Amino acid sequence: MGRVTRLVAVVAMGIVVLAGCQRDEQRPQAPTAAPSTQEISPGTLAAGAKVSAPKDEVVLTMSGEIGTHNKGKKLALDIASLERMRTVRMQTSEPFLKRKVTFEGVLLSDLLAVAGVQDSASKINMTALDDYKVDFNVADVRSSQMMLATKADGKRMPVDRAGPIRIVFPDSSSLGHNPDLWIWSVSTMRLS
Repeated sequence: MGRVTRLVAVVAMGIVVLAGCQRDEQRPQAPTAAPSTQEISPGTLAAGAKVSAPKDEVVLTMSGEIGTHNKGKKLALDIASLERMRTVRMQTSEPFLKRKVTFEGVLLSDLLAVAGVQDSASKINMTALDDYKVDFNVADVRSSQMMLATKADGKRMPVDRAGPIRIVFPDSSSLGHNPDLWIWSVSTMRLS
């Protein structure tokens, strides 16, 4: 009789579990989180397009394992060139100001595509105007929503305010939890 009792108990437990699962399926699902970035403009400069030499001050020079060049073996970009790419907006917690800031700019993954970064590249070495250096894995950049920001709270960023371009991360980024990676006044990127 003990065996039958155990069997009945197991069957009853199974019915309770199934009924609970069925109720969960009928509950409305929680809305998914909003994406970290919002597209501002689809842009006119995309992967595979010719990138003209900049007409204004060069703010970023890319070199190394890239396939797009406009200055010898380098890719030189001014703000206008960057703004011809797909631009996005992201509100994120800025670690130095200790408040939410709305940044605008280009996703680094889009920039790598425009620069024709080769599959053999595994590392990005970024250098700021003050020679501060930060390295990232190309795979991390391609799979993230890291941004090269050109504006903060709707305004261009002067050099004395972390500009004219800087790296920012969405709040959901594990890389963004390290303030040392929030490099500002980026001037060069070397892909290797």
